[in-house]
Amino acid sequence: MNTTAPNLVVAGGTDIAHELRGTGRFPAVFNVFSASELRALSRSGRVRLPAAFVFAPRFAEDVSGAGVAVLANGLADIGFRVVVHDSFVERGDRFGANVRITGSRQPMPELLSLLGATGRSPLPLPAPASDGPPGPLSGPRAGGRVIATAAAKGGVGRTSLIVNLAVHAARSLRSAGRTGRTVLLDTSVRKADVGRYLNVRSPTILDLLHAPGPLSPDTVRDHLAHVPDLDLYALLGPPDLTGADPASVGSAPYLRIVALLRQAFDYVFIDTPVAEPHRTTLTDLILREADAVLVPVEPSRPTLETIHSWLERITMPPSSRGGGVAAEKLSLILNRARADVGCGPEEIMRIMDGWRFVGRIPHDREWTRAVNGGKLVASNGDPELDAVFGGILRAATEDPVFATAMGSPNGGGGRRRGIIGLPIR
Repeated sequence: MNTTAPNLVVAGGTDIAHELRGTGRFPAVFNVFSASELRALSRSGRVRLPAAFVFAPRFAEDVSGAGVAVLANGLADIGFRVVVHDSFVERGDRFGANVRITGSRQPMPELLSLLGATGRSPLPLPAPASDGPPGPLSGPRAGGRVIATAAAKGGVGRTSLIVNLAVHAARSLRSAGRTGRTVLLDTSVRKADVGRYLNVRSPTILDLLHAPGPLSPDTVRDHLAHVPDLDLYALLGPPDLTGADPASVGSAPYLRIVALLRQAFDYVFIDTPVAEPHRTTLTDLILREADAVLVPVEPSRPTLETIHSWLERITMPPSSRGGGVAAEKLSLILNRARADVGCGPEEIMRIMDGWRFVGRIPHDREWTRAVNGGKLVASNGDPELDAVFGGILRAATEDPVFATAMGSPNGGGGRRRGIIGLPIR
């Protein structure tokens, strides 16, 4: 990829952001709706140089002294490429010579030229993963954040957790004006249940892989299921076992897909199969690409001991045949928490000493009924569960759009010991 191609910030124009993103000419396209969101984005450090800015008609000037003219002229004066819709000129705003003016009918090639993207080749796909072990995770990649769930034991609630977190994230982002910014990827080839929770069946990963031509932003976009009520996109897994051959749906295509989804969404949630250390979905995709890995555990001594051993192994260096994942990328969630099973908080903390817990989901009838029926609870607006989901997401992302976490982690250091919402008596 030509590293001089600008990152792009579109302010107040969802449609034009979508069109520009679809050209594949920009390393990243960010879509904000107001001056306050633009300020938050600039402070986040996510927009890397070089960068270009487009101010579209629906931009909300919700910060005193930060109108379009002030922002556009200031950005242009310090060397950024800035394009402003002519509706702001028509209302009387005055812009400096370095600010480019465009209209609604500006041809795409001319707009790309104004933004400094003329002659750039489309965004390339990353090469397939090598056969060697992944190195330690070194921090978030450019673009959206990837949040995955993983566990070495089945039946601990991976899918129900990640689907409800994705739904809660989409709802929270939409409430903040960040629509269409969440996508959910189902990599559970042999037991793909995401579609059942979302009540959608197609298109699937098989439709995408069987489509003519190489994987591209356009082909991936065309094969995402969309749930408008939830403002959530999803790439579903195989509909049944007939086409669920792990050999044909390995980690290599998912690596390419995740790289493309990062550029189009703020958050990419990934559901995974049972994460045995030999699975390439774990070693080549999740441990390598995820910015945060959420590990659900249950109040059961055998389950906790299995998870503890698995965590130790995947955080060992590759030279010791470990997964090489940094421990701070891992967050544990106590699922189906209850006090009458002989495995209370003290026992949990003893077995899982040193690992960070970021939340607990109580064992109640509504949650159990929803899981058993493949139903969502995050769309119901339950205040207690919303607080739990928001707290988990805030801990995993540090994004202020999500609710404040329930309680605070205890202790310090890289592996914090506290359990949010789980008091130690």
